[in-house]
Amino acid sequence: MNPSNNFGIEAWSAWSSSLRTQEEWLAWAKNPFTPNGEDKPKVEGMQPINRRRLKRLGSMALETAYSLPEISSPIIFCSKLGESERCYELLKELAETGALSPQSFSLAVHNAIPSLYTIDKKINSNVLAISSEAGVFSAIIEALGLFACGEQRVRIIVAEEFVPKEYRQYCDFTDECYAYAIDLVPTGDMSLSFFGSEKHSLNSAELSSSLQAFRFLITQDHLCQCDIGATSWMLKRERL
Repeated sequence: MNPSNNFGIEAWSAWSSSLRTQEEWLAWAKNPFTPNGEDKPKVEGMQPINRRRLKRLGSMALETAYSLPEISSPIIFCSKLGESERCYELLKELAETGALSPQSFSLAVHNAIPSLYTIDKKINSNVLAISSEAGVFSAIIEALGLFACGEQRVRIIVAEEFVPKEYRQYCDFTDECYAYAIDLVPTGDMSLSFFGSEKHSLNSAELSSSLQAFRFLITQDHLCQCDIGATSWMLKRERL
């Protein structure tokens, strides 16, 4: 049992068309900008029969997962909008033909990407899929709950992609296109807390909260605070 809310990072991996190696991401953390680009990774570790089902979001997400050591621990997939491009194509198909491709529909649901990973790896990991305004903060809360139940490692996969132009007026950070995976463990010098506020805040930062948090996680910064709606989320790093 882990009664505290402390945690640490055992391993991490990230991918964007504009940032492909850990060295490039660490340099990005010092001078951050919006990661984007049209390319998608090859996900060479995945069997071709499963790999061909992936679009860009899934390819980026699983490229980061396959870059980390193999585990059988719980997996939390976190994406605010998921495969918005695939969903838009499905809705367009439905409007034009009155029918949907069953396979495309099954791959558009939010847990399809981590499920493909467990199928390809032939593992029976507990899989959770989160779509949250709070992004990776919600995933870390889930991980802390799993640690409290005795889990010793949790893999979080975060992925976002370009938003189709038809949706852009309803979304923020529409140009971000990236994925990262982090293996959290229940011991370490970091903690997460949150508190409510009567004031409803808009995120005026240049990066989404999930990228702000990732920047904190891979550096030695001591504080990352993001105000999302009526909640303030705080990641802290203590000196051990």
